[in-house]
This record gives sequence, structure tokens and C-alpha cells, in this order.
Amino acid sequence: MLIIKAKWFSVKKSLIRLHPISRFLCHKSEMTEQAKNKWEELAAKLHGEETDSSVQFEAGDEDLKISQQILDARDKVAKLRNLKSTDKAWREVKGNMKNSRKLWLSFAKYAAVFVVAVLLTGGLFLIQSPSEMPNTFACISAPNGQISNVTLFDGTNVWLNAGSNLKYKQSFGSENREVYLEGEAFFSVTKNKKIPFIVHAGNSAVKVHGTQFNVKAYQSEPVIETVLVEGQVEFMSDNNDVMMKPGQQLLFSRESGNVETKQVNTDEFTSWKGGKIYFDDETLQNLTKQLERWYEVSFTFENEKIRNYRFSGVINKDRSLEYTLRIIQQINKVKFETNKEQIEIMDK
Repeated sequence: MLIIKAKWFSVKKSLIRLHPISRFLCHKSEMTEQAKNKWEELAAKLHGEETDSSVQFEAGDEDLKISQQILDARDKVAKLRNLKSTDKAWREVKGNMKNSRKLWLSFAKYAAVFVVAVLLTGGLFLIQSPSEMPNTFACISAPNGQISNVTLFDGTNVWLNAGSNLKYKQSFGSENREVYLEGEAFFSVTKNKKIPFIVHAGNSAVKVHGTQFNVKAYQSEPVIETVLVEGQVEFMSDNNDVMMKPGQQLLFSRESGNVETKQVNTDEFTSWKGGKIYFDDETLQNLTKQLERWYEVSFTFENEKIRNYRFSGVINKDRSLEYTLRIIQQINKVKFETNKEQIEIMDK
């Protein structure tokens, strides 16, 4: 059984889902945007949260019968949790849902895998046959423009920055605690001396037993960054094994394998969870990469010189893109030409 819990938070008096539980099997067919939206609304209802959209979903959606089947399935699955045989439980769930298979596939657009989604003790569960999918990975993603907060099966809390993906095997928690990161994430790891928690990022890994740390490993960036907030972690690569101490930042070059460590103010590297990012003498090229992920836009440069202009300051995600661009213009002698989601940066 795979478990994931999604959390909510309020920004400007609006209830916003931190990545709308885009929890999926890595090899599944793509869901339509409409289907995804329906799942988000249904998840809100199951979780006990009420939103305007979920009320509309209740009132008139033609697929309401499917959501009712899921709600009815709660009690069935609760009973199945007491069965000793996982395969036996799977067969019974499969039999109970046989009649709704056609409607389910129409609604959720799953082409290869049949799963049952139900709510148990506040989380969204995906139940699947262990014998049918022994090596399946579960994937969690935070699309551009969103920040995700999820709780893994072992109790570890993970924040995913925009444009990030995290995956792990379905045996996570019982046999291993290994995750694979593309992008940026903050981990608050539940202690377990018997099963260490390992974050794989590119050609490196971070091994811990229980601690708080941040890893930044976007594929488009040449350096993998680890910042330790508390506890102790071991950074591992082909050429280096480094034990980090709280307050340290470690920079690892993907190309050369070189490692550099220094003391930093960790708040400046974890504040993105609250929608703030600190930049200290950062190039405009690196700055725009973060803006692209946060605001779902694309930047181009009039010439190569502009890429290396420097910026120091704080960017707030709750501020509009237009406001942020005005601040950058005041610090650097640049101007912006906007065409929908395409923004060109030019010299004044």
C-alpha cells in the first residue's frame, strides 16, 4: 500500500492546494486536465475540506456516481486492512470494483493500471496488487508555479519547490527509505536507525537517519547544493564522502566531481517554503531560472553580457511578476519586453 498526504495553506485568504496531489504511477497514461481537476475536488471532499469547486462537483457533475463509489469503498477497504493476506485483500477489492471498472477508466483515464483510490485516516491511498507491480515507482511532482508539501509513508515531511519531482519504490518505508530527486526539496526526516533515509540526486546521494536539510538538484544546473539545518548527514559521490555539520552548505560539481563546503545562514536557503528567495550577488541568468519556475514564464536575453549582470535582494512569490521585474529594473540597467509568457531582457 502506498500512502501520501497532501496539505493545504492559505495565501491572500484563498485556500490553495500545495501541488494538487499529482500522485501517480510513473508509467500510467497522461490524465486530462479536466480529470485532474475532478480528482483534486474529490480529494478535498474526502479530506473533509470544502471549497466552492467541490460544492459544484457535488451539485451537478455527471460523474458524481463515481465519487460516490469511492466514498462507499471506504468501509470495504477498512475491513480489508484486517486481512492477513495482501493478495487476498487485493482480489477482494478487485472483485468489489469489477462492475465499476468501465466507468472508472472513463473518468480517470488510466490505460494500463487499475487502482482504487479511497480515504483512510486522512490520507489518499493507492492500492495495487503487489504481485502485478513489484517494482513500481510512486511519483510526486510540483509543477511550475506551485510548491508542494507531502508526508511520506514513514512520516518524513517533504517540501517540493516549483518544477521538482520526487519518486520512490513502492517498498519505501518497509524495506528501504530511498528517494530520487530532480529539482529542489526540503526534508524533515523521521528517525529510523535501522533504515537510513537516502536522497539520490544526479550522480550523488545524501544519507541520513533523522534530520532537516535542503537539496537543490535541477537537471539544468551544473551544481548540486545541499544545506544542513540540523542533525548530521553524509554526502556521497564517486570521489567524495563528506560528513556535514549544521549550518553548512555543500556544493557538488556534476562535471568535475569537486566538492566545496562553507558556513551559511540556512534560513536564506530554506525560505522558499514560505514563498521567499534570497539572492546574494546572483547572476541574472540564475535568477531568471527561479522566476521561470515560480511564474510559469520563459526568459531570453538580448545578448550574453546581460546573463552575467548581478542581483542581490529578496523575491516574494506572493508579489506579481510585474512587481518583481520592476525591482530588477531598478537594480540593473535592463528593460523587459513581454509577449504573453515570453519575456526578453534587454539593455536600457
